[in-house]
Amino acid sequence: MKKTTILFLIIFFSYNSVIEAKATIELVPQKQPPSIMELAFLRYLGSTILEIMRKNGDNQLFTESRIEKISRDIQNDSYDVSLRVIGFEGPLNPPYKLIRMTIRIPGGNFTPYRVISYKSRYISNKEFDKLIKLNSP
Repeated sequence: MKKTTILFLIIFFSYNSVIEAKATIELVPQKQPPSIMELAFLRYLGSTILEIMRKNGDNQLFTESRIEKISRDIQNDSYDVSLRVIGFEGPLNPPYKLIRMTIRIPGGNFTPYRVISYKSRYISNKEFDKLIKLNSP
């Protein structure tokens, strides 16, 4: 009985150590200012974010962008980047919109990004001030 149990455990652990991770997820802390790396990546994505907003009927500018989560699909060599921005009209005037989107960035096959989700809602001046405060150093 003991030998059978030991054999079973060896097979079990050997099998589990061979399984490769399929995805990894990194959550970005929201209650601290963005890192330099996050700011650089968001600047790079700026024109893509504007294009996605325009295609979804939000022909606005945006501010206070933050990455919320990045997940990496190892098998398909892609990244899903979930981010939020605050859309505004005019010179940073209300009405403000909180816009959340997830963009899939593919790997080596050179296909363009794909929008996985897009949601927007109007926010109050109070909520706007709270979100700005979270982004400040």
